[in-house]
Amino acid sequence: MRILYCTNQLSTHGGIERILSQKINYLLQQKHYDVFLTTFEQSNLPDVYPLDSKLFRFDLDINYHSNQSYFHPNNLLKIVKHYFQMRRLIKKVQPDIIVSVSYTPEQFFLPFIERRIPKVKELHSSGVVVGISRDEAKKSLKSKLTSIFKKYNALVLLNKDEIPYFGGCNTIVIPNFTDFESDLPENVVREKTVIAAGRIAPVKQFHELVYIWKIVHEDFPDWKFKLYGDGDLKLIIELQNLIKSLHLESSFLLMPSISNLQQEMQKASLYAMTSATECFPMVLLEAQVCGLPILSYDCPHGPRNIVSKGINGYLVSLNDRIAFANKLSELMRDEVSRSHFEKKAKEHVVNFSKEKVMAEWIDLFTQLKIKN
Repeated sequence: MRILYCTNQLSTHGGIERILSQKINYLLQQKHYDVFLTTFEQSNLPDVYPLDSKLFRFDLDINYHSNQSYFHPNNLLKIVKHYFQMRRLIKKVQPDIIVSVSYTPEQFFLPFIERRIPKVKELHSSGVVVGISRDEAKKSLKSKLTSIFKKYNALVLLNKDEIPYFGGCNTIVIPNFTDFESDLPENVVREKTVIAAGRIAPVKQFHELVYIWKIVHEDFPDWKFKLYGDGDLKLIIELQNLIKSLHLESSFLLMPSISNLQQEMQKASLYAMTSATECFPMVLLEAQVCGLPILSYDCPHGPRNIVSKGINGYLVSLNDRIAFANKLSELMRDEVSRSHFEKKAKEHVVNFSKEKVMAEWIDLFTQLKIKN
């Protein structure tokens, strides 16, 4: 079977980039699968995650103007170029299945190219952001564009709570997985560290963590907070200035993204998340593999599908800093509870193994090809 994945790039750290790389590598290790990847702004940049050498890949070199709307005349011309280049590529590759991954213009025109080929749309953000079935401006341009998802043979969502946002679509729920190793090294010693990681972007609300740490850190002078991430340079500077203004430079450490995040998680004691929305954050699965208790805002809708309250972590009402600070203090103070959560986290994450999740993807591809 020939699978064509379409995305913008695999050169920056991020959950989408990580999971796509893992899916590609898994399929290429199976018999009877040829995998193709098309990007449009990779250029000559190296991949941030390793990819199997058997992958066939193409970069269309579209390079949209990222500082301008896709509806700006400069980008509209690029969309036209993108469409025709994609059409030529699909005719050349002749895939059995096409999978749209990124949130870029191609997701809207792919269903109209070679309509006989089954197409799958993956959604990695919550329907709170991109949904089409709630009582929002149904006649808006955004609503009209996202209604195109109905034309995909399958719309793959990451958890069941997303289904109501996409009425009329052929929705299927397939969660993420992680390839982190489940066995901790024997010599690992847990440090008094709270950890967080992710793309520095507004939706992650990392500033919340800084304000929360300000509330608790004086009661725990021997603890550190480590935040790993790259992204929006303006936001990074704002975070640095906020940390400095609150006099947290010695205890709240803003670190760049790293390729060995698992090693840092294995040494930490807690994982914290304060995102505004999360569809199914891989980083929480990775934290569970490493036995970390999780404390997260109960944002729509991913954390509640991973964290079981009082079993492997806690969920706090969205943007309730005081409640978050209280629970964080409780966990930092209670080593017995952290040890209990560590055991339960490892038991729970088995439900999201690579083999189990990829079996669901392979079944979907097989069914689509049979129907075609």
